Amino acid sequence: MSSSTRFASVSLDLDNVWSYLKTHGDAGWESRPSYLTTFVPHVLELLEREALEITFFVVGADAANEDNGPALRALVHQGHEVGNHSFEHNPWMSRYDRVRVEDDVARAESAIVAATGRRPIGFRGPGYA
Repeated sequence: MSSSTRFASVSLDLDNVWSYLKTHGDAGWESRPSYLTTFVPHVLELLEREALEITFFVVGADAANEDNGPALRALVHQGHEVGNHSFEHNPWMSRYDRVRVEDDVARAESAIVAATGRRPIGFRGPGYA
Protein backbone atom coordinates (compact mmCIF):
# COMPACT_ATOMS: atom_id res chain seq x y z
CA MET A 1 0.00 0.00 0.00
CA SER A 2 1.41 3.37 -0.98
CA SER A 3 1.02 6.53 1.02
CA SER A 4 -1.25 7.91 -1.73
CA THR A 5 -3.83 5.13 -1.29
CA ARG A 6 -7.06 6.45 0.21
CA PHE A 7 -9.68 4.35 1.95
CA ALA A 8 -12.98 5.82 3.04
CA SER A 9 -16.70 5.42 2.75
CA VAL A 10 -18.13 8.78 1.81
CA SER A 11 -21.77 9.73 1.55
CA LEU A 12 -23.72 12.92 1.16
CA ASP A 13 -27.35 13.54 2.09
CA LEU A 14 -29.07 15.68 -0.54
CA ASP A 15 -31.34 17.36 2.00
CA ASN A 16 -32.99 20.15 0.09
CA VAL A 17 -33.94 23.70 1.07
CA TRP A 18 -37.61 22.80 1.53
CA SER A 19 -36.82 20.06 4.07
CA TYR A 20 -35.16 22.56 6.41
CA LEU A 21 -37.94 25.09 5.97
CA LYS A 22 -40.48 22.36 6.82
CA THR A 23 -38.55 21.12 9.86
CA HIS A 24 -38.28 24.65 11.25
CA GLY A 25 -41.90 25.48 10.51
CA ASP A 26 -40.96 28.19 8.00
CA ALA A 27 -43.36 29.28 5.29
CA GLY A 28 -42.77 28.35 1.67
CA TRP A 29 -41.67 24.76 2.10
CA GLU A 30 -44.82 23.52 0.36
CA SER A 31 -43.50 24.70 -3.01
CA ARG A 32 -40.41 22.56 -2.31
CA PRO A 33 -37.70 25.05 -3.37
CA SER A 34 -34.64 23.21 -4.58
CA TYR A 35 -30.94 23.83 -4.95
CA LEU A 36 -30.15 20.50 -6.64
CA THR A 37 -29.84 21.82 -10.19
CA THR A 38 -27.24 24.32 -8.96
CA PHE A 39 -25.44 22.21 -6.35
CA VAL A 40 -25.12 18.81 -8.04
CA PRO A 41 -22.99 19.97 -11.02
CA HIS A 42 -20.55 21.65 -8.63
CA VAL A 43 -20.21 18.66 -6.32
CA LEU A 44 -19.84 16.29 -9.29
CA GLU A 45 -17.03 18.45 -10.67
CA LEU A 46 -15.25 18.32 -7.30
CA LEU A 47 -15.68 14.56 -6.98
CA GLU A 48 -14.43 13.98 -10.52
CA ARG A 49 -11.37 16.15 -9.87
CA GLU A 50 -10.63 14.14 -6.71
CA ALA A 51 -11.43 10.81 -8.43
CA LEU A 52 -14.01 9.93 -5.78
CA GLU A 53 -17.20 7.93 -6.10
CA ILE A 54 -19.61 8.32 -3.21
CA THR A 55 -23.15 7.50 -2.14
CA PHE A 56 -25.77 10.23 -2.42
CA PHE A 57 -28.83 9.75 -0.23
CA VAL A 58 -31.75 11.14 -2.23
CA VAL A 59 -35.11 12.32 -0.89
CA GLY A 60 -37.99 10.81 -2.82
CA ALA A 61 -39.97 14.05 -3.10
CA ASP A 62 -36.96 15.60 -4.85
CA ALA A 63 -36.63 12.61 -7.15
CA ALA A 64 -40.33 12.98 -8.02
CA ASN A 65 -39.69 16.58 -9.13
CA GLU A 66 -38.95 16.37 -12.87
CA ASP A 67 -36.79 19.51 -12.69
CA ASN A 68 -34.30 17.55 -10.56
CA GLY A 69 -34.16 14.57 -12.93
CA PRO A 70 -31.13 15.65 -14.99
CA ALA A 71 -29.08 16.39 -11.86
CA LEU A 72 -30.02 13.08 -10.25
CA ARG A 73 -29.32 11.11 -13.44
CA ALA A 74 -25.90 12.79 -13.59
CA LEU A 75 -25.04 11.21 -10.23
CA VAL A 76 -25.55 7.73 -11.64
CA HIS A 77 -23.97 8.60 -14.98
CA GLN A 78 -20.76 9.59 -13.21
CA GLY A 79 -20.63 6.31 -11.28
CA HIS A 80 -22.02 7.35 -7.93
CA GLU A 81 -24.37 5.24 -5.86
CA VAL A 82 -27.81 6.46 -4.81
CA GLY A 83 -29.46 5.65 -1.52
CA ASN A 84 -32.97 6.16 -0.18
CA HIS A 85 -33.41 9.08 2.26
CA SER A 86 -37.22 8.68 2.65
CA PHE A 87 -39.90 10.39 0.61
CA GLU A 88 -40.93 13.25 2.88
CA HIS A 89 -37.67 13.67 4.87
CA ASN A 90 -39.52 14.04 8.17
CA PRO A 91 -37.07 13.90 11.09
CA TRP A 92 -39.94 12.62 13.23
CA MET A 93 -40.17 9.50 11.07
CA SER A 94 -39.22 7.38 14.10
CA ARG A 95 -42.73 8.09 15.44
CA TYR A 96 -44.41 6.52 12.39
CA ASP A 97 -46.01 3.10 12.63
CA ARG A 98 -44.54 0.29 10.54
CA VAL A 99 -47.03 0.66 7.67
CA ARG A 100 -46.33 4.38 7.31
CA VAL A 101 -42.54 3.83 7.35
CA GLU A 102 -42.81 1.11 4.72
CA ASP A 103 -45.02 3.32 2.54
CA ASP A 104 -42.67 6.31 2.80
CA VAL A 105 -39.60 4.22 1.96
CA ALA A 106 -41.37 2.45 -0.93
CA ARG A 107 -42.60 5.77 -2.39
CA ALA A 108 -39.07 7.14 -2.24
CA GLU A 109 -37.64 4.03 -3.88
CA SER A 110 -40.13 4.25 -6.74
CA ALA A 111 -39.41 7.94 -7.32
CA ILE A 112 -35.64 7.39 -7.23
CA VAL A 113 -35.82 4.50 -9.69
CA ALA A 114 -38.02 6.56 -12.01
CA ALA A 115 -35.66 9.56 -11.84
CA THR A 116 -32.31 7.77 -12.05
CA GLY A 117 -32.98 4.36 -13.56
CA ARG A 118 -31.16 2.88 -10.59
CA ARG A 119 -32.58 1.12 -7.56
CA PRO A 120 -31.29 2.79 -4.40
CA ILE A 121 -28.85 0.89 -2.26
CA GLY A 122 -29.31 1.45 1.44
CA PHE A 123 -31.53 3.68 3.47
CA ARG A 124 -30.66 6.56 5.76
CA GLY A 125 -33.41 7.95 7.92
CA PRO A 126 -33.91 11.69 8.01
CA GLY A 127 -32.78 13.45 11.17
CA TYR A 128 -31.17 10.22 12.41
CA ALA A 129 -34.61 8.60 12.56
